[in-house]
Amino acid sequence: MSKSAVAMSAWLGSLARGGVLTAADVGEAGKAGMSVAAYVVGEEALDALRAWMDEQSDEVVTRERRAAVEVCIWMANADRDLDPEESHLLSQIIAYSGLDEDTADELVAEVHAPSSLDAVEERLTHPTLRELMLALAWEMAEADFDVVPEERAAYRELAQRLGVDAARAEELRHAVSARISLPPSE
Repeated sequence: MSKSAVAMSAWLGSLARGGVLTAADVGEAGKAGMSVAAYVVGEEALDALRAWMDEQSDEVVTRERRAAVEVCIWMANADRDLDPEESHLLSQIIAYSGLDEDTADELVAEVHAPSSLDAVEERLTHPTLRELMLALAWEMAEADFDVVPEERAAYRELAQRLGVDAARAEELRHAVSARISLPPSE
């Protein structure tokens, strides 16, 4: 499995931990993703995000989940090189999203032709989810150990759209880089 596919697998765990995905079994990489998410945004913030998601109407949960999946698709395509493993894992994220069949079909169609992130800031509203998605975006960019200018620009654009100031975006980026470099037991 490629490094980017491993990173995408970790997204399953991170998103499940935040209440965005409904996956029961996220595998070893997903469990590692849960750990990265907790390290980057904090256990309490993730617990608050999950509680918030549980309290929202179906309409709000659908909006937030769809926007989170769209961010995953958009960032996976930022380097203009979506390999088959990434495509497969995006399909898994969509399958575990708990979204209705029509919405899931629309997202599957976007995997190879992502839509723009217009108004993502209006659809992805929880501050912790915004930070989590930004952290996951950087993890994806670093997965192949070659962060290209397009990925750096995509990260900055995403941070700006989500209202995460440059200093906090850098903190998230450094936290992801630091956590990924730690041995699995930490």
